[in-house]
Amino acid sequence: MKISSVATSAFLLLAGESLHGSMAFAPTTSGAVQTNSQLSMVQSGTLPCRPIGVGHAAPKTIVTNSDLESVVETDDEWIRTRTGISQRRVLTSGESLRELGAEAAKQALEMAGVSAEDIDIVICATSSPEDMFGDATAIAAEIGCSTHTMAFDLTAACSGFLFGSVTAGQFLSSPNTKLKNALVIGADALSRWVDWDDRNACILFGDGAGAMVVTNQKDEDSKDDESEIQPGLLGYAAHSNGNGYVDLNCV
Repeated sequence: MKISSVATSAFLLLAGESLHGSMAFAPTTSGAVQTNSQLSMVQSGTLPCRPIGVGHAAPKTIVTNSDLESVVETDDEWIRTRTGISQRRVLTSGESLRELGAEAAKQALEMAGVSAEDIDIVICATSSPEDMFGDATAIAAEIGCSTHTMAFDLTAACSGFLFGSVTAGQFLSSPNTKLKNALVIGADALSRWVDWDDRNACILFGDGAGAMVVTNQKDEDSKDDESEIQPGLLGYAAHSNGNGYVDLNCV
């Protein structure tokens, strides 16, 4: 694996009530984002949906920088000063990325107080699925989603989770939608693909999963009488540049 350019990038701004009930960001105008030096790249208006639960999962096996000293010519100080990384988790025999995705999803559902049967969309953002046809459907079944749930994988490399969050927000924000809750999962097992003889690449990657529940429903405890939900996604910007394809590859 040789990494030397970024093909896809995105950022997402959260607004409204945070997971702990405090105001994180507040839009200044309804349906629009204020343009200033920090938000000038934002391409969208607000999306009337909000995150209500998150979860994460990682393999048990830890590979430290010191461990890598016996694999490639490197040392802990060299890695720390250039990346800030001290260790990474990797999947081993008997463990699967799908299991990590399901565990992260269950934690997010528990935090959100939402049943798996009430999830309308499951999006799994990954570049290294267990199944070439995608893992979202299997994860949805594992956590107990209804067969009416729409589930699919999305591939956008490092920006996958952000693209998945925006995609979920668009589904939940569509006019006259009957969809209420979405589950976004980001999961990758890049240790299976990395070249462990390449000290510039192997130090960077590990395995893990994160998940977030997004809803377009109001908080039942909210005293806000407004007819519309307080926006939770303030805006987003997404860009792609395929010109560096020859320098960004996995072989």
